[in-house]
Amino acid sequence: MSDGAPPGQDAALAEFNALRAELVGRQHSQQALLSIQLTAAGALFSLALSGAGRSAVLLILPLVTYMLAGRHVSHSYACLSIATYIRTELSGRTAGGLGWEDWLRAHRSSPRPYRTLNPLFITFPGISILAVAGSLPYLAGLAASATAAMLWAAWLAGVALTGSSARLVWQVRSDSFLWTGPLPEAGRSGP
Repeated sequence: MSDGAPPGQDAALAEFNALRAELVGRQHSQQALLSIQLTAAGALFSLALSGAGRSAVLLILPLVTYMLAGRHVSHSYACLSIATYIRTELSGRTAGGLGWEDWLRAHRSSPRPYRTLNPLFITFPGISILAVAGSLPYLAGLAASATAAMLWAAWLAGVALTGSSARLVWQVRSDSFLWTGPLPEAGRSGP
């Protein structure tokens, strides 16, 4: 360590490198989740379109979508937490600071009008909306039976899960673009 460097700078730089590696790993996981979502959606829509009476299979998509969106969002919040830790805790422990997170924060501080057009809205809740809507004509044509009642219950659950997926994506996209303050306290989902 050179003279004039803050005590513990080498440890802070090593921690920074480890945290940046974790960020990259989480971002790779997010990309994998997007690929899984698009693959599952393509496979299930192909199956549903391949023959009459198969559109009920689309009711699987809102559940799959909700689970994958939840994992994607948890990675996003972990990345935000890591970035805040780097900015608030590690930067001051190095000579000259660590400017990357400050630079990102400064460039994300103004609201972006196009955040509602984010592809995540198409990838997660958009696919669920199509699945729920695509299964509706099949369900409407069913005669009253126990199977029909179960399928209608699955459809209603799909609508609820679609709304939950949309809320998850909206919250994390809003937070990641507009967040300029510290991370929320434990147990809270937003600023």
